[in-house]
Amino acid sequence: MKDKKQIRSEIMQTLATMSAEASAKASQAACKQLIGQREFADAGTVMIFLPMPGEIDARRIARDAWAAGKRVAVPKVAAGAQGLMEAIEIHSLEADLAVNRWGIHEPTSNRPLGTNELDLIVVPGLAYDQYGNRLGRGGGYYDRFIKRAPDGIRLCGLAFARQLLDELPTNPYDQPVHMLATETDFLRFRR
Repeated sequence: MKDKKQIRSEIMQTLATMSAEASAKASQAACKQLIGQREFADAGTVMIFLPMPGEIDARRIARDAWAAGKRVAVPKVAAGAQGLMEAIEIHSLEADLAVNRWGIHEPTSNRPLGTNELDLIVVPGLAYDQYGNRLGRGGGYYDRFIKRAPDGIRLCGLAFARQLLDELPTNPYDQPVHMLATETDFLRFRR
């Protein structure tokens, strides 16, 4: 089996070959897959991620959540906290956001929601496998965040179908997801 570094490199190369049009179309379709699920319908508060260049775009989920009267949060790296991330409620995808040192949009507010206030976390990843394992970018931010969350929170990966692999190498600290939405399918995993 390939190691995590090799897989990250290969997936990033694969994603770099997607046109902006293909990426946008697949992003919309993957979001639609999740929006049609009971976990989305039942959630009062949904946490999404704001896309990095080349990453699937989850913003449609926020728009549909607001239209349904739900609360929306996005991640922000906690100031002064080593490797910790917080969920910050937002009310717009245009206002109150700034680009951080990694080139990622994040909220300017510093008023976090407690993880117990979240019902559904939409999780980014470079790769997923058939068992719900996730390979992130290597910083561990989501793994640490998910580990602090109560058991009842549903975790859904959002990725392009080309990011789904048969199996990924895992470590004890890696946090798997319950579900995965891609432009072609919606998968549920036993956890």
